Parts: sequence; C-alpha cells; structure tokens
Amino acid sequence: MTVDNSSFARAHDLPGSVLPSQQTRLDLMEKGFCVFAWLFYSNGIATILDNELTYMRPMRYGIFAVVLLLLLLRWKGTLKAIRKGWLLWPVVGLLVLSSGWTISPAYTTESVRGEVLPTAAFALYFASRFNMREQMRILAVALGIAAVLSLFYAIAIPEIGRHLDPKFKGAWRGIYSQKNNFSTTMTMTMLLFFVLSLLSRNLLEKRISQGALVFSVAMLILSTSKSGLIIFFVMLFVVIAARLFRWRGRRSVLMIDLAGLCFLAAGTVLSQTWQDIVIALGRDPTLSARTYIWTGVILNVARRPLLGYGRAAFWVPDNPLAKDIGLLASNSDYIPAHAHNGFLDVLLEIGIVGFGIFAIGLLLTYGIAIRRAYLANAPEDLWPFTFLTLMVASNMTESVLMQRVTLYWVLYMVLFLSLRIWPAQSTRPNAELAGD
Repeated sequence: MTVDNSSFARAHDLPGSVLPSQQTRLDLMEKGFCVFAWLFYSNGIATILDNELTYMRPMRYGIFAVVLLLLLLRWKGTLKAIRKGWLLWPVVGLLVLSSGWTISPAYTTESVRGEVLPTAAFALYFASRFNMREQMRILAVALGIAAVLSLFYAIAIPEIGRHLDPKFKGAWRGIYSQKNNFSTTMTMTMLLFFVLSLLSRNLLEKRISQGALVFSVAMLILSTSKSGLIIFFVMLFVVIAARLFRWRGRRSVLMIDLAGLCFLAAGTVLSQTWQDIVIALGRDPTLSARTYIWTGVILNVARRPLLGYGRAAFWVPDNPLAKDIGLLASNSDYIPAHAHNGFLDVLLEIGIVGFGIFAIGLLLTYGIAIRRAYLANAPEDLWPFTFLTLMVASNMTESVLMQRVTLYWVLYMVLFLSLRIWPAQSTRPNAELAGD
C-alpha cells in the first residue's frame, strides 16, 4: 500500500529508535488490539459472556487505558487529529455535560464513564493511527471473525446463537443479543466486503472479500431480517448507479446519491410497516407499534427540547415517561429499549442543540464522502459514502447511532476524523495502484 508521507503521518511514529522488526511486531500487536476492540464495541463479546460485569468492566476500562497510553505516545499526532473534530467534540461534550441535567444521574454517569469517553478516545486513536485502507482491513478482519463466531454459536450453542422464543423462533442472532442487532452488523459486513471486492486491486484481497460477501449474505438471510436485505440490495443499486453516472458530472452523482438515500430511508420504514399499512387502509390508522413509540418520543422531546433528558437517561426501568410510551405501544408494562429511530434518540439525549450540531457535522461529512466517491478507484474513497448512507437508512427504524455503545457510532466518529485527516487516494497519480 502506498502510505502517505505527510507530516501528519510522521507525527504518529513511536518516539525513539525502533528497529524494523520491532516496529512490525508493534504494528501487528496494535492491529490485533484494534480487532479485539471492534469485536467488543460490536457487543458480540458481551453476548457471549452474558454481560457478566466481572469480565466486561475490566475489558472496557482495559481498552480505554491502552488507548490513552497509545494516544499519549503519539501526542503530536493526537493533537493534530483533535483539531479535525471541531464539529464532533461538541456532540461528545454535550453527552458528557448532560450529567448536569440528566433525569437519571446514575445511568448517565456510568454511561459517560464507561461508554462515551472510551469510544471517543478509541475513535480518535484509530482514525489518527491507521490510514483508511488499513482501517478497512482491520474492520474486515473483526467483522469476519464476528460472522464466523456467529455461525459457530448458531450451530453448536443454539441457546446463544438462535432465538428460541416463540416470536422469533429459529431466527439466527449469532453472537448478538437480538436478530436485529445481528442483521444490522451483517449488513455493514456485506457492504464493507462489497466495496473491497469491487475496487481492490489486490487479487487475494478481492477473492477473500468476494467469499466473505457471500458468507455474510447467508448470515443475513438466516437472521430472517427483511429490512436488512432490502437495505443491502438498495445500497448496491445506489452505489452501482452512482458509479455508472459519475462521468456525467458531480451534480448528477449528487442527485442520484441524495435520491437513493431518500428512497433507501423510505424503503426501510416501509419494510417494517407495510403489513400494518395494508391493514390500516381498512381498519387501523396507527400503522404499527413503532408509530406509537415515535409519537410518544416526539411528545417527550417537546417537553425538554433544548438539551434533552441526558445520556442513557430516558429508557431506564424507573422512568415513568418511558413506561407511558410502552403502555401506548403495547398496553402493557413493556418499556422499549430505544426509540426505534436513532435520530429521535439523539433528540432525547441531547436535545435540539446537540442534534443540530450533529446534523451539521453529518451533512458536511456526507458531502466530503460524496466528493471522494465521485472518482473513487480505491476502496477507502468509496467506503465512507457507502457507510454513511447505510447509517442514515439503518437508523430510520432502529437505534444504532449513539444509543449506548454501537458499532455505527464508533465508526461514524472514526470516519468523521479520517475524512479530514487522510487525503483521498483517487486524486493522486497512479491512484489505481493504491493499496496493492
């Protein structure tokens, strides 16, 4: 791979003299550590260990401590990377400061200490330490391991790897707590390997990516998630259409991308509610339980519009407002785990102020990603656009944004920084050789 020799990249070399063989071992150790961290932040390890705090807490804070040490060892590059997150850190800061106005102080404090700060530090380290092609390869290894482990647990230990309850009986959930978590992770896995198989010039990498793509499609089918398949195939259409029309000008590509994003978001919502819509035409105008939850959330956002209810504070067992929404949705004591919409959960946690800052950052980042995708001949230039489109669509009916710890939020922070740190490969001479 052609590595950028800019001052930014040089700032991330370890201090002192290190022999080449030692540097190679250190690089492998860091990459192995990152693979483990991605598995941890995907929540797969938590399911395997049944969320046992005896093991989970040392892992969480152990990762945090190692990341802080690595950031300090490369402090010059860390400071440069921090400056690139001028629209990201205010959002993280509001999540931290929400401890001052939260309705559930204990939950917020624990979340800030164990989730918000560790994931932000890891994103800063990962984005500044590895260039974007290396990031893709490390993430591909982690997601590939997750898929293989999911296959193992679904076959060998079905009480972990499959749903045994009547509602989803037989549906695969792999190493995740629920089939929807499994399907959203496998959808990301499929798109990552699709981009690598589409643009990689390394023949071995291309063949491995093609095999992993087929394998992850099979995993998604076994999860029985219809919305995951719809998102994946519409995403394929969006990516392929954008590449076919890219020579007709950036405006054409922009219109296709935005239209595809809107179509994908609408299709995601309809995939979850189409049966209820058919019923609603004759009987029930409320569509589904999700619409009850969304209505209840919007009403509660209006009660505390500016700064919200605090990090991880709303969907807690003792919050009567959450109980009211559960009662509205199911006429029972059921309390939803989240709003079934990632953007609504952002509004609940940090209000219009935090959501506004987040939305501006997302739009600007999406614009950078579209410009890179326009002439993309390297996987790392197409991947940010693909992921951000997937993230928006997935959060229309699920909450996989910043609700607790999600792979999507950590990766969003990584790409937010990486797009501003690492130069586009496809704009350089001989860009087609990048990464070989």
